[in-house]
Amino acid sequence: MCDAAVELIQTFSTLSRSDQYAVLLELARISEANVGPLSDEELTAAGESVFAMYDAEEAGHGEAQKG
Repeated sequence: MCDAAVELIQTFSTLSRSDQYAVLLELARISEANVGPLSDEELTAAGESVFAMYDAEEAGHGEAQKG
């Protein structure tokens, strides 16, 4: 992954959930405009990635509260 992509992901991680959601919707819109509609498999993989990110974030918050 290029440096710009890593920086984008790091910055994305600092956003509020509502801003992250808005960014994801805009990226999906841009992607669809550039390459056509996403397949069901692509949407499923993207959704799984987002939920995994949220799960990791929530787990991190739980660990921070314990410590």
